Amino acid sequence: METNRAASIVVFHQDRVEEATESLPPQRDLENLGEFFKVLTDSTRLKILYALGAGELCVFDLSVCVGAGVSSVSHHLAALKRVRLVKARRDGRIIYYSLDDEHVKAIIQLALAHLGE
Repeated sequence: METNRAASIVVFHQDRVEEATESLPPQRDLENLGEFFKVLTDSTRLKILYALGAGELCVFDLSVCVGAGVSSVSHHLAALKRVRLVKARRDGRIIYYSLDDEHVKAIIQLALAHLGE
């Protein structure tokens, strides 16, 4: 057991503390991860991700799938694109959205499996 006199903190397992501290990712990565998970706290965004798991859709079709207005879905898509959960493809005047990659589907399936235990 060691005591850090400057802050009066007792450390019981210095080796574990050092290992845990060294394993932390850079602060910027943690902030990005926090933003990533924050985006997933909205049930409409989760519905959008689920709908896109079946294949690409335009904003109009997505609005029907999730039961929200087109402008609302567009707003949610912008947030999902910002954290690279969805990507867009233009075909003439229509923009189609899809999951950014298979990791997105896997993340959601893993979270559901965890919650089901």
